[in-house]
Amino acid sequence: MQYKISLLTGLILLTASLYKLNRSIDFIGRSEQATGIVISLEDDGDGAYSPVFVVKMKENEVIYNHPVANGPPTWDIGEEAIFLYDPGDPDSVTMKDYFLLFSWAIVFMAIAIPLIIVGLGYYLLSPLMRLQGKSYTGKLNGNC
Repeated sequence: MQYKISLLTGLILLTASLYKLNRSIDFIGRSEQATGIVISLEDDGDGAYSPVFVVKMKENEVIYNHPVANGPPTWDIGEEAIFLYDPGDPDSVTMKDYFLLFSWAIVFMAIAIPLIIVGLGYYLLSPLMRLQGKSYTGKLNGNC
């Protein structure tokens, strides 16, 4: 029964991963690039600093707080980065970074693949294990 739960969970996570991957690829396809400049470093309280960018788009500017903080800071004030945004939704600004664009798809896939392999392996091998179990019990009882 546990292998069925493992297989089902893996398939659900695989579906979620493919959905997130598709959404990320669609976002990248329809997005435009903009340049962002670090205007300050925000202290998160633990000695880690996250950069705050001003992203200059065609029509306006948006303040972007980077979700990753590092201590010591890895960004300097005045540094530039490339951002992607949906022209129909200027608040959809995301840094052009592989992990930020595909993070949930990667995480879901990394969990789904082992669950599918283990669940499918047990599912396919369970008839063989039942046959071997019967032959062993027959030999133990002297019923060869």
